Amino acid sequence: MKNEHIVYQSKLKQAGLSVLGIFMVFMSLMVFLGGMIETNWLMLIIGLIALVFFGFCEFYIVKQLFHGKKLVVLTEKGFYDYSSATATKDRLIPWSEIAQIEDKSIMNQSFVSVTLKDPDKFLSSLSGLQKKSIAANVKLGFGQINVNLQSAKQCDNQQLIAMMEEFMSKNVPVALPVLPE
Repeated sequence: MKNEHIVYQSKLKQAGLSVLGIFMVFMSLMVFLGGMIETNWLMLIIGLIALVFFGFCEFYIVKQLFHGKKLVVLTEKGFYDYSSATATKDRLIPWSEIAQIEDKSIMNQSFVSVTLKDPDKFLSSLSGLQKKSIAANVKLGFGQINVNLQSAKQCDNQQLIAMMEEFMSKNVPVALPVLPE
């Protein structure tokens, strides 16, 4: 087993998202120009807001397309989640802190859901937005960490779960029961 395994974002899926982003920027531009031609302030404002929003999104998508993005990094000590905006990023989730790993889904989107042994200890180091996101996930029956592999390159939920369980089994010492003498 390697000391580290990285799941990257698929460049093909990212390119498809970029094409959709270009379409949205174009449509926003059309709404904005339509507002200018007809002197319609509402269309101007909506077009401008949409143009700025989708333009920023497209810039971010293209940047990720050329730089390549890590979604999940598995190491001997634990894992890092970079899969979403509310992911834990550079905070290591140690294997010894994990209670359960399972495949969960909601509304046709599936996640690798990780339940922690002591969530309060982990939550104390997160931002307010991350804490609220985690609380909402827990209310829906998910674990505290939810890895989204929708845009992953050659890795699905079952494969990631198997790799995570393998890393855990090799790197978390098993406490043997003490037998009475």
